[in-house]
Amino acid sequence: LRREEIDVHLQPKVDLRSGKIISFEALARWNSPELGNIAPDVFIPAAEKNGKIRLLEQVVLKRVLTWLRKRKEIGLELRQVAINVSADHFFHHSFIPHLVDKMAEYGIEHKWIQLEITERIGFVDIETAHQVFKKLKRYGFTSSVDDFGTGYSSLSYLQKLPVSEIKIDRSFISTMHEQGTLAIVRTIIQLAENLNMTAVAEGIETDQQRRVLVSLGCRVGQGYFYYRPMSLEEANLL
Repeated sequence: LRREEIDVHLQPKVDLRSGKIISFEALARWNSPELGNIAPDVFIPAAEKNGKIRLLEQVVLKRVLTWLRKRKEIGLELRQVAINVSADHFFHHSFIPHLVDKMAEYGIEHKWIQLEITERIGFVDIETAHQVFKKLKRYGFTSSVDDFGTGYSSLSYLQKLPVSEIKIDRSFISTMHEQGTLAIVRTIIQLAENLNMTAVAEGIETDQQRRVLVSLGCRVGQGYFYYRPMSLEEANLL
């Protein structure tokens, strides 16, 4: 973090029918001169364990806002970018003030940033989470629940959280050929629709998966079938 070795890649979210890019998800990447490429599932838990996750996520936000500002300055179309937020950061008293200050500093409207939170947030403090989500909504930010269906309290608290999107975990998408999993995916999509939320399928790798999802009424997805995560420069070419 001190050496500014943390980079950001973007993975598009697309319209499953047309293939058109709707928005992006920002993903932290670390290429260390000494250690090479470090996988996110290694360095992100390490950052959480060492109390550096807020700083890491603030670096990601800064890089995304710099990218959006550059696009704005050269007249390119702006697209919403989702940023992953850990529970430690989400519940920290400085989370929303810092976010709002940074948006003002870079001159970016709040609608261009989405906050993506894992569903485990509900285990921590559902009432406080509700207040934070409400405040984000008042400021004009949209929120998303990531890895939906992998926890244990999804249905009991989802209706209490004013989020606009739920993301169907890739583990369900990869096993949709199993009848039980297919039923779960269908239920999540219907649940999202009933709650006026958008269901987003993660980890789409084949056209067969895309077709099944479309037949179930899912409109948005991301995965290697469409685009791998790419550098900010590559994303500018889309």
